[in-house]
Amino acid sequence: MYIQSEKLQARIREISREAARQSGGVIAFEEFVAVPYYGQIVLRYMLNIDSFTLEDLDRYENLLNENAGGDFLCDFMGSVYQKAGVDYSGIWQHLAEMNDRFADEEIIPSIHADGIREDAVFLLKAAGLDPDSPVWEIQAEGNEFTLILLGKENRQISSVTEPVRLTVEETDNRVCSGLMKGTFHCRRNHISLARILSAE
Repeated sequence: MYIQSEKLQARIREISREAARQSGGVIAFEEFVAVPYYGQIVLRYMLNIDSFTLEDLDRYENLLNENAGGDFLCDFMGSVYQKAGVDYSGIWQHLAEMNDRFADEEIIPSIHADGIREDAVFLLKAAGLDPDSPVWEIQAEGNEFTLILLGKENRQISSVTEPVRLTVEETDNRVCSGLMKGTFHCRRNHISLARILSAE
């Protein structure tokens, strides 16, 4: 599968090593997920410091985006944003509202779009689902996959063990769209995602 290819993995390692070097070891790679419907791969990071400001996050996310170029989207794990003051108690509603707030924000597919969309079709067929179903996210842990479809609610749909170990879930389309539009807004304006996630 494309998301398991050595070429892709090597590029992620290269970006992450350079970010770690430029940040003096503060930025540490954590995971990546594929977002086939929007044609993106998101790299997620942690911070190896106990305290930081939103200005610090602006600087670190800009550093990550510069290293990734247009090849990937980059952000931090939720615990990093939470430490910066993001209140997750109403985050789903807030993300859905961002879908309208950033309605005109353009979402641009990456160079990985075709590869991860082929992965999505393969996994959809493995689960016995319509290969044209909109796939929000592919999560991979070793040889186990989670496929999250765009829909109306958060729920598990099914799981299979052959030909691959796969769990299929559904999540809210408006929330995902809001998050993607917000992410592109932040990248274009050189600010951290935490700034709009914590906005009143």
